[in-house]
Amino acid sequence: MMRTSNFIDLFAGVGGLSEGFIRARYAPKANIKMNSYVCDTLKTNKRHYYG
Repeated sequence: MMRTSNFIDLFAGVGGLSEGFIRARYAPKANIKMNSYVCDTLKTNKRHYYG
């Protein structure tokens, strides 16, 4: 069985760091953001990857 590595993204902007981790097959567990526009961007990105 293959293990999946996880990560959390804390206050790191609009998700560029998360994008790299996702493409490297890491699984996001949490994204903590302070700006509502950044949260909207992350929601859009999530729909792209997870439908």
